[in-house]
Amino acid sequence: MKILFIYHNIGTKNIRHFPYGIGTLSACLKEKGHETDLLYIQDAISEADLLAKVESFAPDLIGFSTVTLQWQYTQNYARIIKSRFTTPIICGGPHATFIPEEVIAEPAVDLLCRGEGEYALLELLRRMASGGELSTIPNIWARNSQGLVIRNEIGPLVEDLDSLPFPDRSIVPYDELLKESKTEPVFITSRGCPYNCRFCSNSAIKKLYRGKGRYERQRSPENVIREIRQLRAQFEFSTMNFYDEAFGVNKKWLQEFLEMYTAEFNYPFACFIRAETMDQERFRMMKKAGLSLIYLGVESGNDEIRRKVMGRQVSNERIIQACREAQAEGIQVWTFNIVGVPGETPQTIDDTMELNRIINPHFVSVSLYQPFPFTGIYDDCVEQGLIKSSYATSLYDNSVLELPTISREDLSAKFHEFQELSKEIRLRHESKGERITLCDI
Repeated sequence: MKILFIYHNIGTKNIRHFPYGIGTLSACLKEKGHETDLLYIQDAISEADLLAKVESFAPDLIGFSTVTLQWQYTQNYARIIKSRFTTPIICGGPHATFIPEEVIAEPAVDLLCRGEGEYALLELLRRMASGGELSTIPNIWARNSQGLVIRNEIGPLVEDLDSLPFPDRSIVPYDELLKESKTEPVFITSRGCPYNCRFCSNSAIKKLYRGKGRYERQRSPENVIREIRQLRAQFEFSTMNFYDEAFGVNKKWLQEFLEMYTAEFNYPFACFIRAETMDQERFRMMKKAGLSLIYLGVESGNDEIRRKVMGRQVSNERIIQACREAQAEGIQVWTFNIVGVPGETPQTIDDTMELNRIINPHFVSVSLYQPFPFTGIYDDCVEQGLIKSSYATSLYDNSVLELPTISREDLSAKFHEFQELSKEIRLRHESKGERITLCDI
């Protein structure tokens, strides 16, 4: 069977990157003898180009992966394809997982997949090839010949991550992508997150999969080392990123992995960490292995906003301590910040800017809050009637909320003031010759 994946990244202000989830799906399908291809849409393409791609590959199934901020493009492209071809179209990704009724209500969409797609997609293609019934596959919603939608329950989580093949990076011109974006390969060593931030989809996925298996899962150190080794044999790169939700949270695993890593590799690397899980010993151990940069979620510099609204149970003092410990080891810091959540005021945004001044990271990322469905803050926004406009395409456009605590004009002004602070902090480091050592994708 042949499946064409379509991934679009339109208007997000994110650079072209490797879609890791699609890469894993592609690897699973190829392992079972299926043929895959990817249409990556960074900028809007013409109807003629879209249809030409479908016609030339002649897939048996077309799969869109979409997030809420990109759903409008999925709808448009699916409708264009359906105007010419009868090929079944399936949607997966966060939007299909959390707002399945909206997705399956789109006439151009025949099926959707909620949650993890490896097992579901393999079974779907097996049944398509054999003429089997498509409407009884866990995780799959299907519209039958009478137009009725069959809504199947979520199946179990993938327990053994080592059983999955390494992502299929050949689905994109990977070497070209690394050079074009001046970025580094990304590795993900785990699935799930031990925390329950109210703005993050991880908390929503946990609820969806309750009773379906252990949510937090970790690949073995040996398995990760084999993937790095394989990539080294195929591509040239000098740095790497680990995009786990909280890298190093399991100290025993971290020690075993770093010992293997340093025995074979000397690539500088970056990773996402949680301030509350780190200490000087871990930073020293990770720095020795090559850690050059940490990505750390500050989110808000106001304790009440961070704890009560965002569900992040960590203090300003603990965040500052983690940053100081990292910087003492010569590790650069990249902070992530969100403005415009319910309860936000000009003063709370000032608090967040001030905390970043204290931390003095090498890079500051700031985005406007967008309420993603099925999360705690989204429920607050619906209950309080705060969502007043349709979603933008990125986290840097206008907020969809009308907040009683700050006007749209003041929020926009503060957001741009924060962006200027980010630029100021970065340029101050660069003036001392302290450029960021890694790129972010």
